[in-house]
Amino acid sequence: MKPREEWVPVKVEPIVNQELFLAVKEKLESRSPEKVPPRVVNCPTLLTGLLKCGVCGAGMTLATGKGGKYRYYKCSSRILKGKDTCASENLPTELVDRLVLTSLADKVFTPSRVQAMLEGLRKRLRLSQTDHEGKLKQLTKELESLQYRSNQLYEAVEKGLLPMDETLTSRANKIQAQRQALLLEIAGLRRLKQMPVDALGEKKVQAFITVLRERLIEKDRTFSKHYLKLLVDEIRCLDKQLVMKGSYAALAKMVGETKKGTPESGVPSFGLDWLPGQDSNLRPAG
Repeated sequence: MKPREEWVPVKVEPIVNQELFLAVKEKLESRSPEKVPPRVVNCPTLLTGLLKCGVCGAGMTLATGKGGKYRYYKCSSRILKGKDTCASENLPTELVDRLVLTSLADKVFTPSRVQAMLEGLRKRLRLSQTDHEGKLKQLTKELESLQYRSNQLYEAVEKGLLPMDETLTSRANKIQAQRQALLLEIAGLRRLKQMPVDALGEKKVQAFITVLRERLIEKDRTFSKHYLKLLVDEIRCLDKQLVMKGSYAALAKMVGETKKGTPESGVPSFGLDWLPGQDSNLRPAG
């Protein structure tokens, strides 16, 4: 280790602010097995991370009442900042979970609808193929330029032309962040280009739907949550309706990977809505 006088202090911005840190800490403590019954701790909350408040857009998280007897989704803004910050209502978890799962299994992921979604993706990919090629070349050039700048920066340091100070560290970190963003965008375009959408026939679709339905309606919500995270980008409660959005690309990848077991995980989302119409809104009972 270098002597202390040779250390270069670098200011690092906190990942989360103090308010959020304390709120999360409090939430974790409230869910401790010493305070909450095991049946609550061990049961995965199905829609956390996906369900958004239709009033303010904040995420909705699990809240309980009567010592854990009642469970519902509540706007995180109301929890963190007070009930006056948002006018949204609490949603019973069991009702909303059941509504989402049964609607996906019975109305959304049916053979005809999945085939229509895949056909829509085929058309979009064909129309955008030229644009994707041009974009890929552009991003590759930008990546090469960043790499050159990075090499020049470090070479200047090695030759003693630039001091290794906070300003230099900031510049190097900025270049690295830009490089990572470009790599992610390039990877996404390449995945789209390699997607074998035309090979997804009726048998593949039927196999996918069979496996998916089994996972969605089974009592163990662990698998249900896993599948939802792969297929659904967001769920919003708007005027007593649950509006869901997902990805054509994620759907196609899962259909292609479906064999006799479970589709592979890690499916990326490319932001193509698979629920574009009003008829896809899910209305709570009552």
